[in-house]
Amino acid sequence: MSKSLSKLERLKLIYKTKQFPWKRHVMVGWDLTGNEYWEMPNPNHPNGRWKRWVQMKEGGDDVGVFSENQLPVQWQAWLRHTRYEPPAIQELVKEQRRLTRLQQKVRQLEVQADEERERLAVAAANEIQEQQQKYRQPSKVEQSQKVEENENYKKSQEEQQQQQREKEKSAEAGSRPEGQGETFVPGSWSPTASRRR
Repeated sequence: MSKSLSKLERLKLIYKTKQFPWKRHVMVGWDLTGNEYWEMPNPNHPNGRWKRWVQMKEGGDDVGVFSENQLPVQWQAWLRHTRYEPPAIQELVKEQRRLTRLQQKVRQLEVQADEERERLAVAAANEIQEQQQKYRQPSKVEQSQKVEENENYKKSQEEQQQQQREKEKSAEAGSRPEGQGETFVPGSWSPTASRRR
């Protein structure tokens, strides 16, 4: 409520908040948005639990207009009789500050989560591109280069095999005995490993 109240407004507030013998209901308090909280003895059970209700600021005089999600938790507990004493303004201010800090932290966490999602999406896109490049179809130039490499490899293999055969022939030629009589030169001999069956 405003601190600068006129005398008439102060008298109205005093009348609303005080319990007089001729008055049935009394205003217990208000929240930071200006909603008023009232209670009165139960007419059906005079010694029972008092009836409690809220008069919303936007609703005017209609007590049927009620938006529970717009009420502070402390006042909701009071309305449901789970809290005996009505909350003080200092308690409501402290809770509002706590909620403001909490909302700021939540926004920071959401920003961090969004940045992390973007970073992971970029990393996944890069990995997909790498995989696509790895398994993509080679171009005609690359295919011709591979064909040339294969042909060169085959030629080098054939050349190596040819050289191997020539070495074997020369080794065989040197291992044959030559000449007769006094000019006889025996050939070289090296035993080979027998093959297992």
